[in-house]
Amino acid sequence: VTNIGELVGPALEVRVGGALEETDETNLSTPKRFRADINSGKMCFGQAPEAGCIPLPISGEGLFDGVYLGQRLRIGQNLNGGGAQVVQ
Repeated sequence: VTNIGELVGPALEVRVGGALEETDETNLSTPKRFRADINSGKMCFGQAPEAGCIPLPISGEGLFDGVYLGQRLRIGQNLNGGGAQVVQ
C-alpha cells in the first residue's frame, strides 16, 4: 500500500509505503481500527513515476481509527503519535 500526500498541490508529494490491516475484521461499525506497518517514505517533486525523490527516514507501526472510508475520501485519527487527524 502506498499513501500519497500533496504538500504543494501535485508539485510536491510525500509517498509512504507499507502494509495496512484491520485490527478486528468482525467489527463492521465506525470508527474502524487499523494497523499500519510503514517501511519506506520519500518526498517527490511531481507525480510522475520518474519524478526526483528524496528518501525519508520513516518506518514503524501505527494505529489509527478510520471514521469514514470511501473510495476517494478517508477521515481518521492517529492513535499513537502526535494525534494527527487524517482527511484525504
